[in-house]
Amino acid sequence: MNRTFGMLVGAALVAFGVLVPSAAPAQGFPTHPVKLMVPYSPGSATDVLARTVAQLLSETWGQPVVVDNQPGANGTIATATVAKAAPDGYTLIMIAANHVINASLYRNLPYDAVRDFRGIARIGQAAFVLCVNPSFPAKTIAEFVAYARQHPGQVNYSSPGNGTPGHLAMETLKTQAGVNVVHVPYKGAAQATADLIGGQVQAGFVVESSAIAQIKAGKLVPLAISSATRSAQLSDVPTIAESGYPGFDVVSWIGVAGPAQMPNELVESIGAAVVKIVRAPEVSAKIAAAGITPVPAGPDVFGPYIATEHGKWARAVKDSGATLD
Repeated sequence: MNRTFGMLVGAALVAFGVLVPSAAPAQGFPTHPVKLMVPYSPGSATDVLARTVAQLLSETWGQPVVVDNQPGANGTIATATVAKAAPDGYTLIMIAANHVINASLYRNLPYDAVRDFRGIARIGQAAFVLCVNPSFPAKTIAEFVAYARQHPGQVNYSSPGNGTPGHLAMETLKTQAGVNVVHVPYKGAAQATADLIGGQVQAGFVVESSAIAQIKAGKLVPLAISSATRSAQLSDVPTIAESGYPGFDVVSWIGVAGPAQMPNELVESIGAAVVKIVRAPEVSAKIAAAGITPVPAGPDVFGPYIATEHGKWARAVKDSGATLD
């Protein structure tokens, strides 16, 4: 996924100067390099998007935007650093859904995921596909739920680990559908998906960008997608919401944030620049082709969205009983 994504966005970088007009920074900002922190390892989807945004912001502003990867503790180490940084716009962070999930997984975080940050710009989102092994008898979500009800505790599902969006998506479905399926956590998405394909587990929520190739190859059978609307890449796969569970909308999102006390003018200026990047036709098309849906939005939308997601994921974590400390 990540190598493919990097190749797809590469061509868009050259064309960006023509596609997107420069945005005037607030009061001459920036006058020196900007640090964009990524709380995950190089090569992750968040990292690749961060490097795309950083390069194009550098071209727009005429100042380097340097990506600083600081993985560890599920992203909380880098996030704590940004929460305490000077609110001058020179230290930003690329956050994902884990930003608000962590608030419920860890009891003693050194920051508040909502109050200590300003949402600057939302970039995109990745949905999850509820998939089953081809040998599993259910081929629709209705059949899956019926089978799980008839065989309580006998259906196993994989996830990349406790508290991950894939885990919490299934826990949300379990609560809404009233079924008992057994969680089998792995140390990463690759092995969780491999064992689903191999039949060691029967089901799992697989991130859309990874699921597409396996579905087309006939190695996985899609039952439904977790987003509120259908995917352009998997248009024949229904949403969970339209399959009998209204309001179901579980996605992993990515966006840019900064320290809470950043001035409004600066937040608006940086947000406008990032939104222009994502809305550029070539950039947007390449992001979508990699299985990530572009959802550009400025701080007026992204800030309230973070708060809403915080509440939603807190309920999912509570229902699952997951904890990481």
